[in-house]
Amino acid sequence: MGDVNVQLVREFFELNLFHVLTNWQQAARRLRPGEHGGQLFVQNTATDTSRELPFLLHPTDIAAIERAVVEIRAWHADRFYPSVIDANPVLYEFVSEDSLALASEIFAHQKFSTVLIVSELPASPELRQRSLDRLRNTGIEHVIEFPLILRDIINRLDANGTYPASETLQTLRLLKRYKLVRNQQMEFAFTNEAPPSERQPVVEASPSTSDE
Repeated sequence: MGDVNVQLVREFFELNLFHVLTNWQQAARRLRPGEHGGQLFVQNTATDTSRELPFLLHPTDIAAIERAVVEIRAWHADRFYPSVIDANPVLYEFVSEDSLALASEIFAHQKFSTVLIVSELPASPELRQRSLDRLRNTGIEHVIEFPLILRDIINRLDANGTYPASETLQTLRLLKRYKLVRNQQMEFAFTNEAPPSERQPVVEASPSTSDE
């Protein structure tokens, strides 16, 4: 299995009914030491065009995305302060002319969005807004925080099912099964309450055996 960040984001889009193509080509992409820096090309199978997308996305917003190039920079040791953004132009290389040309070819020259996945934005409202302004000014169209992706995946999992085709989903299912991701245990800032959504498909799972 490749980079777990990429795998989880891929699972997130697939659970939200997107077709997903992973771009593992690294030759033209600058990465941090130890970073895989995956990129996804995603296309919605049932776009909801009735809603307008904000810059900072919630998982329920992505139903309105028709297709997108998704850059994953989940630097879990960092919050994305304005200083971090200023010091790392690699964050927005995926909206450069050459990168967008590749995405345009992938999508057969159809319109697409650009989405950056980050670990966390600053907790301070002022710094948070400054970070969002910095990212918006680079030409990125949308940003989403990684913890929201994890929470959305966990909300969709059946704690009593099994997911043999996915090690990541199976691991998260076990954490949910043994109640290790409720009440903010294990430093997961998750609650048991799922975010409101008009489009919350149940993930199909193989039936559990009696000893699971």
